[in-house]
Amino acid sequence: MSGPNTGTASIYEDGDEHNYSREAIRGEQRHHLQNVEGYMRKDQNRGMNDMLSEDTQAQINERYKTDPLYHATMHGNKPSRGAQQDAEIQAEEAEMLRKKQEKTDSMPGKKFEHKSSREH
Repeated sequence: MSGPNTGTASIYEDGDEHNYSREAIRGEQRHHLQNVEGYMRKDQNRGMNDMLSEDTQAQINERYKTDPLYHATMHGNKPSRGAQQDAEIQAEEAEMLRKKQEKTDSMPGKKFEHKSSREH
């Protein structure tokens, strides 16, 4: 065992205490609408871990909805033939939509603002 460990393994994944910067805490608080900045340090860490877990779970749930191969691969299985076909169809449809979008974007008089240009 290298170095001192604080906390318990049930709270911290690797057995070490995680300290988050104030900026990281403030950023997560804005996203989750939860104020943990006034908590004691160990409760701040627990609150941050909970908020980050929620983010990860939301990403996993979204991927379950959008990726037909994800269910099987998450459980260490080979995706079924139907799931593989669904993924192929999904990729083909995405390609068709991309081509259609390119075609309509180049139309004269088309006032389409790309998402990336709005962000700048």
